[in-house]
Amino acid sequence: MAGTSPGWLLQLIRSRDGWTRRQLLAETGLSRMTLFERLDALFRAGLVYEAGPAGPTGGRPAALIRFADRGRVVLVLDLDHHTGRIAVTDLTGRSLRERELPLDIAGPPASVLASVCEVGASLLASGAGETLVGVGVALPGPVSPATGLLRPATVMPGWDGFPIAAVIGSHWPVPVLLENDARAHALGEAADRPGVTPLLAVKYAHGIGAGLVLDGALLRGFDGAAGDIGHIRVGGSGAASLSAAPSGAGPASLPASVSGTGAGAGPVCRCGRTGCLAAYASGYALLRRRGVTPSSSDDLAERLAGSADLRDAAGLLGRTLAGLVALVNPRTIVLGGALGRLPAVVDEVSAAVRADALDRLTSELEIVPSTAHHPAAAGMAALVTGHVYAPAAVDAAVAT
Repeated sequence: MAGTSPGWLLQLIRSRDGWTRRQLLAETGLSRMTLFERLDALFRAGLVYEAGPAGPTGGRPAALIRFADRGRVVLVLDLDHHTGRIAVTDLTGRSLRERELPLDIAGPPASVLASVCEVGASLLASGAGETLVGVGVALPGPVSPATGLLRPATVMPGWDGFPIAAVIGSHWPVPVLLENDARAHALGEAADRPGVTPLLAVKYAHGIGAGLVLDGALLRGFDGAAGDIGHIRVGGSGAASLSAAPSGAGPASLPASVSGTGAGAGPVCRCGRTGCLAAYASGYALLRRRGVTPSSSDDLAERLAGSADLRDAAGLLGRTLAGLVALVNPRTIVLGGALGRLPAVVDEVSAAVRADALDRLTSELEIVPSTAHHPAAAGMAALVTGHVYAPAAVDAAVAT
């Protein structure tokens, strides 16, 4: 029953470091017999354990009951356009071991997954006394909140309908969860800044994506496309007005080499349309404009840092974000990814947002670079842990 089941009790126990039985009785309102029955089920399932005494109480020391998270780990496969970042984390999202490998996300899905699973298996094998509870996969494409499956993605031809979770599940018989990489990034940034809400996180690298976390909950949208800001059309018929910022209005003109006038003007995006933000400002577009083939994220930042093209692109990103600021009124915008973390990008985005949005929306708005070690890994670990230890899942596990 909701509110009294073992799964519900475990959720409460997980909310802090330890509880005495007396504290659980007071917090839950359960009868002593019912509480002890629920605890017994959790003990038998290995989900809780008794730690040391709670401290001086004036009588016999009371034992603390804690969530049995020791040695339980999550495998995260964080797949970007040209880099795979594979990590083993604890249940809080702290990275224990990780490795990067080059990949081409536009390649055949079977071969891409074979490579990252091989690295994942190696990382898991190097641990000792660990139990894998789930696998989280971050992908640069929309993931349906209804089915948990990848939907058609511009940068991932051939992946539509491919059984990603089943292929990974054939390696490890645990739950496999998929999420958009920018939204996973946002969850990780929110975990790094507890209590900050609403939080808008932007991943700016080869592509441009965003995620919104409100009161700890990730906004996925009706069919999993929330945060796909790279395909907001900023060029085409509106390019002329966007490229001509009034004197004193701050930064953020379109790059002169790509601005256009008239319907259909502007560069062609990989989605097939013209004038998308990503077609002007993504790392992929900036490198292609130079005649360079995009490669790793590190190479991307080294090639573009300090360039006028990147400053112009960051200004355009900022003007796009100004509209989101007016809609959701975030407390903080965190800029991450290989390009988003760069100081010059943060400065240009901040100036453009503050130039275009109302002062009352920006007077206390923080726009900061990401400082998290691997936010997508932390975000995916949170999703997997929430799924595996959801009350309904725990109730089903203890009933078997």
